Amino acid sequence: VEQLRKNIEARLKVSLPSDLGAALTDGVVLCHLANHVRPRSVPSIHVPSPAVVSKVLMCALLFRCAPLTVPSDHLCSVGDVLEGKGGGVYATVEVLLSMAPPLVSLSPQVQLAGFALFYLSVMSVLCAIYVHLAPHV
Repeated sequence: VEQLRKNIEARLKVSLPSDLGAALTDGVVLCHLANHVRPRSVPSIHVPSPAVVSKVLMCALLFRCAPLTVPSDHLCSVGDVLEGKGGGVYATVEVLLSMAPPLVSLSPQVQLAGFALFYLSVMSVLCAIYVHLAPHV
């Protein structure tokens, strides 16, 4: 489980808590992992607030794994997710990781360009939301 956590962290470039099961509970990490394996396979990822029970997102991800050609014997069941059984979920994550492209170190210039693109995208979305929600004078 520890090696699995480190592998996910390396591929997604995030820090996960030591309790991998807790980190996978809401499905957000798995959605990002699915997008890492096959870009845009999960077109929209809702990051729930801690007060929201979001195991539904995990269940939805199970249906997203089928197009990624994860063998059905490696897909965890909805029951595994809802009952908090980590074994089946871990098996699905391991298969997804095995399908991921190899890790490649990007140059600082490419990383900076990627960050700039991400920043501009986020700012554009925030601006559009502000314009849409602002009262028209």
